[in-house]
Amino acid sequence: MSSSATDKLSSVRSEVARGGQIHVIKVGTSTILTNDETGGQKANLSNLARLVELIASLRKAGDHVILVSSGAVGMGCLKLGLSEKPAGLGAKQAMAAAGQSRLMRLYEDLAAVIGMQVAQLLITREDFSDKKRFLTVRHTIYELIRLGVVPIVNENDSLAADHVAKFGDNDTLAAMTAALVEANWLFLATDVDFLYTANPKDNPDAKPIYAVEDVTKLRIAGLESSTSQWGTGGMATKLIAASIAVAAGVHCGLATGSEPERIGQMIRGIKEGGTHFIAHQSPDVTLQGHHSRWILALPLTGTITIDAKGYRAVLKGYNIFSQSVMQVEGEFEEDEAVALTYGGKQVARALVRASSTAIKDAVKDRRPGKAVLGLRDFTAELAAAGVFLKDYQSWRKGGHKGASGEMNAQKIAQLEQKAVTVLSSDQNGSAPPTIKVIAWANDIVMTALSAMMDAKMTSPVLPGNNIDNPSKMAQMKRARSASPPLPPTVNPSGKARRLEEA
Repeated sequence: MSSSATDKLSSVRSEVARGGQIHVIKVGTSTILTNDETGGQKANLSNLARLVELIASLRKAGDHVILVSSGAVGMGCLKLGLSEKPAGLGAKQAMAAAGQSRLMRLYEDLAAVIGMQVAQLLITREDFSDKKRFLTVRHTIYELIRLGVVPIVNENDSLAADHVAKFGDNDTLAAMTAALVEANWLFLATDVDFLYTANPKDNPDAKPIYAVEDVTKLRIAGLESSTSQWGTGGMATKLIAASIAVAAGVHCGLATGSEPERIGQMIRGIKEGGTHFIAHQSPDVTLQGHHSRWILALPLTGTITIDAKGYRAVLKGYNIFSQSVMQVEGEFEEDEAVALTYGGKQVARALVRASSTAIKDAVKDRRPGKAVLGLRDFTAELAAAGVFLKDYQSWRKGGHKGASGEMNAQKIAQLEQKAVTVLSSDQNGSAPPTIKVIAWANDIVMTALSAMMDAKMTSPVLPGNNIDNPSKMAQMKRARSASPPLPPTVNPSGKARRLEEA
């Protein structure tokens, strides 16, 4: 995307915000539903009313709020009198369809009491996979904010066949939305008041964590066990969402959904409000603007482990070549997003220029081959039989006493030269031309704080050629890539293209 286009989109954001901040608040099923006197479930009207009041107070202060709300499946079960959430995919989709209208009616009725208008947006990850649709969602949300309406976003569970059964979608969806609209804060409401050093339900010695500088360094046992009967997300999914948000330059807060007022405390800087994941905007987001934000919002389809040379390429804004690939995990197609890992942790995200199969083949073909001199080499068999290898190898070339050899010296020299050429090609790891580059510099976004710090340290401090000169650095990254990012209308991901073709 050109710098002028990026500046135009940024100016739109500034115009919409009108000097205020943009906050994305995600609430889960545990915030929306509560136990009733008979042991069943009911809508938690008290929580919802306090949440709506909080949104109204933030808007009165000049800020803007986007609400990402789960709970459609749970509300559908409540509406249809089911005592527990169904297990089948079709049944969950039916519950979502039945419950979404009830959920929106609750929000509309509560908001109407205080004169606030709300609007529903049902979206899926596919809306983020295609760049045109990604920017269309952004434009719609901005227009609603401009009109003074609070957007309420939920995943379209009744139609998203691949995602209803997948854990944590709305946590990630909220982070993707925050990156999309350039939010100042993302708040994830949960059933605990802080992130703890261990699961507080199992460990009485667990201590609250007030601030997190680097999400990738967190090592906390028992995170996945933090789920509710009616919800699907756990604490681990919230950490994934936090990592997306902070890389996009969005502060992330984790607070208890039973006390929505804590969100206001965190905005005011009160540490007791909840756990604060400190934003460290990726320099690639600064350089590439909404192209990088789009990459951060794409669902990850695999993981590529890179070597030290590949890591240096990430830091310096260079293309990543197939020679730097150490391992490939997952199945993905060209133009889909993957995680780049180095030293056991994710350091960046990237759009790949080849499928997982092609990249794996390139790694396999890179392994050193054997010189073939026109005759099967029995070295291994003779070694197993205990034959003196030096004598055998000498005999093959005609150098052993009393042996004429199998080929004359000139033929051997010709074949050895050919073998050296083959070996040289193999050891250089040269892949077919189509997969020489696995990710263009333009399509790589650093996500780890440690990588961002390393980038600052390794960048040469020269006028107009360092990471503190975004305009110059962006031009260099685009120049290193084969071409600049394609226009939004013609740059879908591989998955989006397959859906369109279907």
